Amino acid sequence: MKVIVTGASKGIGRGIASFLAMDGFDVGLLARSKDTLEDLRQSLEEQDGTCYSVACDIRDRDQVNYAVAALVEGLGGVDALINNAGLVIRKNVFDISLDEWHALIDTNINGLFYMTRAVLPYMKEQGRGHIINISSISGKVPLPGGSAYAASKYAVTGFSQSLFQELRDYGITVTTVFPGSVDSASHRHDPNDDHSWKVQPEEVGQVCRDILRMRPGAAMSEVEIRPLARPPKT
Repeated sequence: MKVIVTGASKGIGRGIASFLAMDGFDVGLLARSKDTLEDLRQSLEEQDGTCYSVACDIRDRDQVNYAVAALVEGLGGVDALINNAGLVIRKNVFDISLDEWHALIDTNINGLFYMTRAVLPYMKEQGRGHIINISSISGKVPLPGGSAYAASKYAVTGFSQSLFQELRDYGITVTTVFPGSVDSASHRHDPNDDHSWKVQPEEVGQVCRDILRMRPGAAMSEVEIRPLARPPKT
């Protein structure tokens, strides 16, 4: 199966891409950092993974269209897109700047939309495909101290739920994944805290693998993945 993963250079995206590549998927790696992507690609290929990489800022729709076309050509097609790239800014409504607000919207909503629009012609033509949108638990429940981030993830949730209805008649499945606390550097408020209780990025990749391997006639429209352990008391 040929899968494009956005935000693949670090954090959850790197965990997803690495797990899928090691499980036999052909993976298209997409992120802004060319050097970090190349390091990941070389590492995965040294472990017999099949992957292609293209540096791209998903906030730029022209870059997105070029990158998707290049990855589809390199992979020989596309069966699935995992919209993982996202920006995390946890500030309340008083403290977040307008530039930070626009950065959240441009990355978490516009970028996801551009990527989705870019792959849909390929999927529609072949009559099948799967889009996995990585939202967040914060896209379902309030996040005091992070209202702007929560707003962006609520938008991802609403877009995904509606997209499921729009695409199902074309044989295209849409799944929304809601991770809870994940051991990703972008989510760490204090790097010195104990993060061992959190979900690991590769475990999100395992969930994506299981979603993609469901039979075509069944759809897993939403999945939550949370740590079993509670956060340590401070």
